[in-house]
Amino acid sequence: MRIRQSQGPSWKLATFAGHTIFIEVWFLALVAFFVFSGLKSAEQLPYQLMWAPILFFGVLLHELGHAAAFKKSGFGTSTIVLQGMGGVAINHRANPNPNQGIFIALAGPAATLLIALVSFGGLMALNALAPADSWPLLRHLLRLSAIVNTFWLVFNLLPIFPMDGGQALFHFLRRSRPQRQALATTAKVAIGALIITGAIALYALQGGILIFLILGYFAYTNWQLLEQTRSA
Repeated sequence: MRIRQSQGPSWKLATFAGHTIFIEVWFLALVAFFVFSGLKSAEQLPYQLMWAPILFFGVLLHELGHAAAFKKSGFGTSTIVLQGMGGVAINHRANPNPNQGIFIALAGPAATLLIALVSFGGLMALNALAPADSWPLLRHLLRLSAIVNTFWLVFNLLPIFPMDGGQALFHFLRRSRPQRQALATTAKVAIGALIITGAIALYALQGGILIFLILGYFAYTNWQLLEQTRSA
């Protein structure tokens, strides 16, 4: 997913394969929210702490997928920022054609799919080779990683701008129409997808406020995009 606004102080973590990695304070807040929101007793703390590596490596590897695709497409190295809405791979040199844009957009979800498959595979192997009551923390880590990354993969591939599914749809539409028209069509599809997703979430989650805040933010973003294309 590519959302980029400065959301607070940030720190440089490392450079990997030429890509510079930063972390913002709001990403730490995001991790803390998931760790502590489900904490009901001290005995749960080791299990709740598993959210930290799952979110950190899940978002980082997802964005490294985008960064690798930028580099493979000839745009050089990128800057990766872990932020409050997840992460972003920034490459100011990139001016992808439609096919490159689709490739770059889908490279992140491909990395997420790989994480989910490795987690599922590791859990199945552990269940097959070890007693059912052994390695409880590792089982929890693998199970949670598989669930979280599968959910993130599906949600991120919805045709909603600026998530990767919306980015891929936009670049696909650029093959056959002007960029402004492709953006307008993407925004319309996104608003429809958000309405459907919101209805499903209302039925399934029955009051999960966080998902509705996220969907509301995306709805506002896509409505603004649609208005910009109308006034251009």
